[in-house]
Amino acid sequence: MLPAQPVFESRVDQLLLTSSNSPTAQSIQPPEPATTLQALRSLSYPLKRFPIESLRKLVVCGSKNFRRGPHVSAFLDVLFQLFSKQKINFRSHEEQTEIVGQCVAYLLSIVSCGSSAKPLATDEQRLDAMRALGTVLYENGGASVKFHTQLLAALAPTPVVGIAEAKQAEARRMSLTCLGNMCVKTGAKGAALQKEVLDILMQSLTGDLNDEGTSKIVSSALRGIQLLINENKAVVQDVVSDLLPVLQRFGLFTPSVAQNAPVLKPAARRPMTIPSDSELSEGETGLPRNKQRDNRLQLNALLCLQALAKAQAKLVFPYWFRFLPDPVAGPAHPSLISVMRDSDSPKVRHGACAALMAFLDGAKQYLSVAEDSATRHTTSFTSLSAKLAEQLREIHDGVLNAVKEETWPLLLVQELKCLTVLVKNCTYDRLHPPYRQQAFDAAASRMSSDDFAITSAAFECIAAVLDSGLAIPPPYHEEQSLLAPVLDALFKSLDKAEHISVRVAALEVLCALARNQVELFRPVWLRLVPLLSETITDAKEVVRAASFKLVEQYAHSCSTTLTDAQAQPIEWWCDLVDNYVHRGIGDEFFAVRSLAVDCLGHIPATVFGQMPAKRQYACLALELGMVQDEDPSVRAAACRTLGVYVGFPAVTEDVLFLSDVATTIPRLMSDANVGVRIRASWALGNLSDALAHVSKNVQTEGQTITDAGINATIIVQIINAAILAAKDNDKCRSNGTRALGNIVRVCPPALLAREADRLMKYIVTVVLKNIESGTVKTRWNACHALQNILATPAFPLSASGPARVFGALTRSLLTCKNFKVRISAAAALTGPTHKASFGNLATVKDAMAACVAAAEGVEDLGGAEFGEFRYREQLTSQLRTTFFHLYRIIGGVVPPLPAPAPVAGNDASPADATTRPPERPVALSTSDAITTAAGSRAPTPRLSAKDAAARKLCAEQSSADARDSEIQAMLERLLQVS
Repeated sequence: MLPAQPVFESRVDQLLLTSSNSPTAQSIQPPEPATTLQALRSLSYPLKRFPIESLRKLVVCGSKNFRRGPHVSAFLDVLFQLFSKQKINFRSHEEQTEIVGQCVAYLLSIVSCGSSAKPLATDEQRLDAMRALGTVLYENGGASVKFHTQLLAALAPTPVVGIAEAKQAEARRMSLTCLGNMCVKTGAKGAALQKEVLDILMQSLTGDLNDEGTSKIVSSALRGIQLLINENKAVVQDVVSDLLPVLQRFGLFTPSVAQNAPVLKPAARRPMTIPSDSELSEGETGLPRNKQRDNRLQLNALLCLQALAKAQAKLVFPYWFRFLPDPVAGPAHPSLISVMRDSDSPKVRHGACAALMAFLDGAKQYLSVAEDSATRHTTSFTSLSAKLAEQLREIHDGVLNAVKEETWPLLLVQELKCLTVLVKNCTYDRLHPPYRQQAFDAAASRMSSDDFAITSAAFECIAAVLDSGLAIPPPYHEEQSLLAPVLDALFKSLDKAEHISVRVAALEVLCALARNQVELFRPVWLRLVPLLSETITDAKEVVRAASFKLVEQYAHSCSTTLTDAQAQPIEWWCDLVDNYVHRGIGDEFFAVRSLAVDCLGHIPATVFGQMPAKRQYACLALELGMVQDEDPSVRAAACRTLGVYVGFPAVTEDVLFLSDVATTIPRLMSDANVGVRIRASWALGNLSDALAHVSKNVQTEGQTITDAGINATIIVQIINAAILAAKDNDKCRSNGTRALGNIVRVCPPALLAREADRLMKYIVTVVLKNIESGTVKTRWNACHALQNILATPAFPLSASGPARVFGALTRSLLTCKNFKVRISAAAALTGPTHKASFGNLATVKDAMAACVAAAEGVEDLGGAEFGEFRYREQLTSQLRTTFFHLYRIIGGVVPPLPAPAPVAGNDASPADATTRPPERPVALSTSDAITTAAGSRAPTPRLSAKDAAARKLCAEQSSADARDSEIQAMLERLLQVS
């Protein structure tokens, strides 16, 4: 027996038969179209089974048979219900374009037909077509690209062509809805369309809001703008200053007041007797129609404000005092807080809370300026920091009161989330009131066993408060702790019968406690161990991941924050490996495996060194095995742990350990995942540090690195991997250059000579490229790497061109805006210990001239950030050290530094000495620096007879190269700066 045909398909087939004129259709005698259409309208959407082919048939049928006549509105209602309630899963973009295109073409034919001399559709039918068109276009804008021009032509005109005056407002509202929905899912390619639609919507934000039609038009325009912002946040950049006052007028005031804003809304406490329920819409029932309309307008304004605050946070910052409590205007000033407090609509209060969260989220840097002033109210001037502190006080009071008094569960969840965002984005160190304790108490008071959503939100808020630095004094007795009731609720929530979100949130609170109050967490851990044995084997992946995150966090805190006296014994770490790590790395969920690997990386070096050799090998073998995991996050965690282990004495002192790691890490630099390569590059840098340390130790015993078990093949592998890292992502390049500098130091002389014209030359090329480009960290590491290369006596620098190498350093010394990079570049010039390394005297003179020019211009930031000024003394000292090093290389004898000159002499008044800026030339190139050094002389400081005699004697004892007139002139200028 054949299975029964689904109801929707059978109804569509009946409609096709009804509309057909074939003999077969006439013999079957199908029901009337009205009956079939009514059956389709009465189906309970969404349907469990919805075949796309039936939709295709339905659209084709409507296009052929329902363009005119009494059944058009019924068919349009079927389309409206399908596209508004049914989840339609198109199998391909082509199929979506075809079916949506047929729908749009059909609906446009009805919407546009009213402009003809003899309209084929009534006004009601055209309005029904607009309503259906809005639902069809929503999230199908990319599939209706070829109709965008026609849609704009049909929907943009005001008034709508062919519609009676009495129905113009409704037609205009629907047109704006269609325009907004048309832009959804158009992406970056639809920027031109989005801009055109935005202009139309912005022009619709005017009129008499007491008129119902106008109010609906403005509400639809605001909804459309919100959709546009969500689709392309850049589209509103040019209209933010025009849009925000509109949103203030419609979002913070009732429409009757908004007409004459800024008239203040009288404060009226919302009723708190509404029974608890999960549906906000129930709070709107029973309200007058005009009140529901006003609430809808205000809600759309708030949702639009939320979207704008998320998309253009920096542009919204100057308007904060329009929407948030203004301490100057006083508590009666309308704000999002007052809407949350006073609105009689739960939806509006929910929207205001969401908008407030959008303002606060990501504003940590801006809010960090806030500081309670000790001179508050004593002066007429109020600083921004004091204003923000007052504003935060009002926001905290408003949100805390809302959390304490709210009776609607969904609203309470939103307000708890808002409090969480507020806590995460505030810097409380400079604020006097105990906001953190108040937030902790408010969240703890709303923990409920009756509603899992409220409990989860309360736990998340408590975790945020703990992360914000709430100081919890250690109790004399555990039951006296402020945490006691919270801990009881947490342990109760870890029961398997609780909702999954509650269990995860409870584990997050414990994780925050372990992260911030590790001493208080010690007794909690002992109580937690039995429960963890169950949660780490839970059937839910997210619960297992949260459990291992807690274990990993506690291990990290134990390894980094506890003193030697408080440190966990070796038995605790062995138990961690046996009971948690081994179980975690075998888990099928990648996040659990990654966290288990991270636990191994938190074992302190002292503990690892005390472990038996067998257990050390086991830990290392686990890591070496996990670098081959199928998931990149696990491989990245294994790379990080190996990078930690190579710095352990127990590893560097064991040739087998070090050799295994040295052959594993380089292979990981070829991983396809950039996250793995970043961690591998860090491990590679640490490996090169460890090898340099080993090489230094074996050299004291008259041996080389190859005698320690690291042969030339492994070294070449490390070099090739470091080169890959130095040419990779910016986060890899700094570690790659660091590794190159260190590995060159350990290369055997025979390898350096053999690879002089190939590998070593390429190393220099890669390092020089990173000196001249990249991030500050990369350039600093590249300069440091070059210092190591230049300090290697056997390095074949002549093959790379000394002038090229030292030219890059002097350019960085003179032009880099970061002083730390300049310091590193100056230090790199001290690498060579013989003049021959520079190739000729001219290269040495260029470097010396660059040092003098940089020393004279150290007070001039030259476009650098002001924060660099704090490094000027360190830079001056390094430049002096570098110059004297170069001077000694060419045979010079460094004279004693002159005594400090008086502030004002006979030729200058004290005022001149303190106000006249120093006229010091800043060289932009090495040749300019040499010209300046030879052609201009600064005033010579006054020398004592003893200092003058000592300087003359040093000059006489110096070599002929050092007595060169240009070099002596540079020396005089540097001594003056010193």
